[in-house]
Amino acid sequence: IEADETVESLLCGHSERLAMALHFIRNRKPKRIQLTKNLRICGDCHQFTKLIALVYQCEIIVRDANRIHHFHINGQCSCQDYF
Repeated sequence: IEADETVESLLCGHSERLAMALHFIRNRKPKRIQLTKNLRICGDCHQFTKLIALVYQCEIIVRDANRIHHFHINGQCSCQDYF
């Protein structure tokens, strides 16, 4: 984080991260999270979601503009990192 950046400015445009954060605030140990977005998932968010699925041991399903990404509890994505 740069000196003039805030957490909010870093997450701007990364709606899936914000949605996951809200879900974890409401439910500490979810088994599954399902998200839908109208844009393509970026590489950084894809990697982030893989790590969250692995650390929290929950399935995360993200439907973006191109495909459905199913992040398994082992941290692997159904798209084989082709997005």
